[in-house]
Amino acid sequence: MPSFEHILFPVDFSGQSSAMAPYVVAMAARYRARVTMLHVDEAGSAYASWPAYGLGDVRPIIEERKQMVESFLSSEFDTVPTARLTLAGEAGRTIADYATKEKVDLIMMPTHGYGPFRRFLLGSVTAKTLHDSQCPVWTSAHLSESSASSTGYNRVLCALDLTSTSLPLLQWASEFAREQGATLKLVHAIPAAAPAGLDLEGGRYRAALFNMATEELEGMQEQAGTSLEIALAGGDVAAVVRQTAEEDRADLVIIGRGVMQAALGRLRTNVYAIIREATCPVLSV
Repeated sequence: MPSFEHILFPVDFSGQSSAMAPYVVAMAARYRARVTMLHVDEAGSAYASWPAYGLGDVRPIIEERKQMVESFLSSEFDTVPTARLTLAGEAGRTIADYATKEKVDLIMMPTHGYGPFRRFLLGSVTAKTLHDSQCPVWTSAHLSESSASSTGYNRVLCALDLTSTSLPLLQWASEFAREQGATLKLVHAIPAAAPAGLDLEGGRYRAALFNMATEELEGMQEQAGTSLEIALAGGDVAAVVRQTAEEDRADLVIIGRGVMQAALGRLRTNVYAIIREATCPVLSV
């Protein structure tokens, strides 16, 4: 169940990092959590070898990075306990390793920024963090038209895929929504029932898929002790989640990524796609 006592906030000094501040502060205030603001200096490990190649003293450069972290968003975080840290290494791996070592409860980060955050459409640092981290990861809206409030959540959408991890995810999302005072709605996409798909049985195949999904979701809700509204739609998972979130004006989408580390994990592509298409923040558990 949600219990965020230590929040990790990776920063790269970009505008995207600055835009995250209200969300991180609001989450920390709600859970009375402490925040660690972490900057990973990917060039830092290379700095150490500079003198050996006659490239001069690099200590001023390293010290400058540390001072930047100390002063970054100082006024924005003056109401929550915040530690500031600079580490050298590969950003995604360092973030995940630190989160595991320090028992971080939640990582909050943008989907892309400047420098290492913008390597690919999603951002290699974000993708690496999502893949390697064991704790929940909150990512900002990837698309610019987001209107989600930074102060809290009123409408939460939980995407379920009917795997073995769906019941724990439903229970987790239900508790989170209760803590937030938010309404919670479930969404499930059925790719094989896409509207444009070929159905040689006059619609009976699609109807059977919808009936099976409905029965599974109802059984899951009975186990979880919930009676939440369900949105079922045929089509691409990321597209269905995005469309439902837009229609419901969701403030947050909760998804599971528990099988991402498994060989050929079936959720991996959908996790990245859902986050990449999101117009509101996504909390992956």
